[in-house]
Amino acid sequence: MLPTINILNREVSMYAIMIIIGIIVGGTIAIKYFSKFHKDVNKEDLIYASIYGVIGLVVGGKILYIVTILPFLIENFHVLNWGYTIHQIFYGGFVFYGGLLGAILGIYIYCKQFKIPFNSVISVIAPVVPLVHAFGRIGCLCAGCCYGIEYHGFGSIIFHNSQYTPNEIPLFPTQIVEAIFNLVIFIVLLLTYKKYLKTYKTIGLYCILYSVLRFSLEFFRGDVDRGIFFNLATSQWISILIFIAGIGIFIYENKRKDKIEKETIKDKEKSKEKIEENNRR
Repeated sequence: MLPTINILNREVSMYAIMIIIGIIVGGTIAIKYFSKFHKDVNKEDLIYASIYGVIGLVVGGKILYIVTILPFLIENFHVLNWGYTIHQIFYGGFVFYGGLLGAILGIYIYCKQFKIPFNSVISVIAPVVPLVHAFGRIGCLCAGCCYGIEYHGFGSIIFHNSQYTPNEIPLFPTQIVEAIFNLVIFIVLLLTYKKYLKTYKTIGLYCILYSVLRFSLEFFRGDVDRGIFFNLATSQWISILIFIAGIGIFIYENKRKDKIEKETIKDKEKSKEKIEENNRR
């Protein structure tokens, strides 16, 4: 589509540009809107925590990508042009789930290092993750990566000069579909944010919704370099774990709510008993 654009006589990756735009837009919304519900975190800490998160995102996404292609690298160790291969690994190839886990770890490290409440920081950042991801998938469309299976129906897309995608073949628009549904997830999180305030349920809801989306879309992906185990891609196995984690968060929060309500009722009963006892005296 449009892998690079020329800026000041330099070729700049559209994928990188879209990611940067997504981070700026998502970060602005997080700081301007979601942060106002968490007075225990200032805007500067959110910015620095996000920087840690971006570093973790890049490192985690790259590490998981290497893990998924490791069997291929080992199998073809003696025939690969390692100079070219290392260049391709460094400049291309990224697995979102690795980036997501790396970003969470990066934010956690920042919070531990500077004694910032992790639950508040992650609650501010989590809702904008699907928004940033939507921009990233548009970047994938521009670059030609994460492409779909051969598909001749409505909405199919054809690449002509891509170095990653089969050219001149109609493909399922996985990048566009995922971008659209990520926007839908962002809207859902936005609408439910106040309802789930002071809990991890926003994060749990994101885990549930995105894992279902990703698991489903993997059946329509045409690139097969992400690892296949028992007819499921690596990302599908991770989606199952993320889905279970999301359900677990809801179960934990519901139990915590029930416990708080029971303790509140007990405290009220004790207060009532004390008042009655004082009245009898």
